[in-house]
Amino acid sequence: MAIKTLFIAPYRGLKELASVLAKQQPDLDIVIEEADLGDAIPVVKEYENKGIQFIISRGGTAKLISQFTNIPVVEIKLSGYDILRTLTLIKDYQMKVHMIGFPNICNDVLSIANLLNIDISYTIVHQKEEVANAVKEAWMNGAQLILGDTITVNTAESFGLQGMMITTGKESVLEVFDQVRQLNRVMKQLESDYSVYKHFIHSMKDCVVIFQESGKIVFANQAFIQKLYKKNKEINQLSIYNLPDEFLPLIHELLAIKDPFSQINKNIVLDGEGLRVTAGRIDHGKFYYFRIHEKDLEGRKSIEVHKGRIPKTSLAQLVTTSPIIKNVLSKAKAAAETKDPLAIWGAQGVGKKFLASSIHSESEYRNDQFVELFIQNDSSSVTDEIAFFLSTLQRTTVYVSGFELISQERQKEIVELFTNKQMRVIYSFSFDPNKKTSLFHKDVINRVNTNSIYMPTLKERNEDLGELIRLFVSIFNAQFGKQVVGIKEEALEYLRNFSWTENIKQLKSVVKDLVIASEGDYIDSQVINSLSLDNSMVKKGSEIDLTKSLEEIEKEVILKVLKEENMNQTKAAKRLGINRTTLWRKIN
Repeated sequence: MAIKTLFIAPYRGLKELASVLAKQQPDLDIVIEEADLGDAIPVVKEYENKGIQFIISRGGTAKLISQFTNIPVVEIKLSGYDILRTLTLIKDYQMKVHMIGFPNICNDVLSIANLLNIDISYTIVHQKEEVANAVKEAWMNGAQLILGDTITVNTAESFGLQGMMITTGKESVLEVFDQVRQLNRVMKQLESDYSVYKHFIHSMKDCVVIFQESGKIVFANQAFIQKLYKKNKEINQLSIYNLPDEFLPLIHELLAIKDPFSQINKNIVLDGEGLRVTAGRIDHGKFYYFRIHEKDLEGRKSIEVHKGRIPKTSLAQLVTTSPIIKNVLSKAKAAAETKDPLAIWGAQGVGKKFLASSIHSESEYRNDQFVELFIQNDSSSVTDEIAFFLSTLQRTTVYVSGFELISQERQKEIVELFTNKQMRVIYSFSFDPNKKTSLFHKDVINRVNTNSIYMPTLKERNEDLGELIRLFVSIFNAQFGKQVVGIKEEALEYLRNFSWTENIKQLKSVVKDLVIASEGDYIDSQVINSLSLDNSMVKKGSEIDLTKSLEEIEKEVILKVLKEENMNQTKAAKRLGINRTTLWRKIN
């Protein structure tokens, strides 16, 4: 009988690796979950009564689990191969690297690093509570890349730094499977999964939920769960306080009312969609309800809003090997010190949004919201829509794109709306606004003519290509459970000769595919050829006539994409990252 084992992976890449190797173990019945440190305890409690005989995990997560269960915990140990792969990947980094970890990890890494003549600054911690201070100190000392375990990487990213994990390779996973076999415990059958979605209200089209003051949801229909929680869950796992932050003021107002028959009507903007919500009390305050009316506010579709979708970034993450990017960094640091409106311009995929969010993270608004506002067309309602959207915000940074699509009169009205709010506005353009003044009202030009940053194309910062590739390799190693340590020089030179029409965005996508396709330690020409990059993913620079004006080149690129998509404007617009209205305007 197969040995029932719960494998708790502290990070996604280890989960992916374990999933592949588990299929090759016919005598092990392995359940794989992803959870780190304290998040693993609820997972263990869920499986304790399901016949699990062993639990496998790594590092601090394994040690913590052992304190909360009687099930034997087998720890995955880092092997010399794991450490050697990581050191090989970072040995050519230009970014300042600092390692933070527990004594056993640091000592092992430093021993091998000394053998390889690799100098790494480091901080040894003894408790997880020490990690945040260690990361902060490293950041203040100029560290850009933090090397360590899962908690170290997560903490580094919370500071806006790039983290690189010392990942576990297949040798270590296979070894821990062998350790489980040696113990040879008898298996029990897994308990059946709990039944889900009991007692839902099926008859109503609107989203309906009933909850207690504690936040416990006692009744909800399927429409509510799918819309607000994104994925199916059991009722007893849900809390009204887990709703998006936009609902919190309404919850507090509802709990404060004394009249048991009172009703509250509110308009809430959620992910750019206007929702009309009715709320009230039931049974003299013992229960409360929300009813979310599905119809969009007056069918408004002139703008799209994204809140809280940008991961925390910082200027320390900016790869600055090339002189042109060092100039960008200097201007960005200066911009972070002010509240003045700012314009960031450059081609598609160069990282304008990344730069904007990094400036936000290092400004006085760092603890406030970063919101994306996409203007999609010049409808008569666009000013009112933006005014309604702004009424839902407090202190925030608003990242605006599509401003050039609306009339100058509406631009003036919207600029006045921004002026009357306590917010920082960052405009995004694909061209230099100071050279296309005919598209903008003078109030817009006056605000950004001396405060703009050009984000260069990948071709203009070719020196950064190798560093960017190594950075993306480390990200996708952890995500997909790979152990790629770098890229061969001939493969790197091959990629240098491409015209990256979508710049950093496209490079990241290409590196992702290369890491997934790689079976060895390095990305080489054979891997690149296997993906036929020259035919399907990127195009040679000679195909575009760079002697033409920017507008002519832009139109030529759009027409080429349209032709490749059989003149399907919807598909072409999606591929180019613009809406159909913008596409039509640019080719007519």
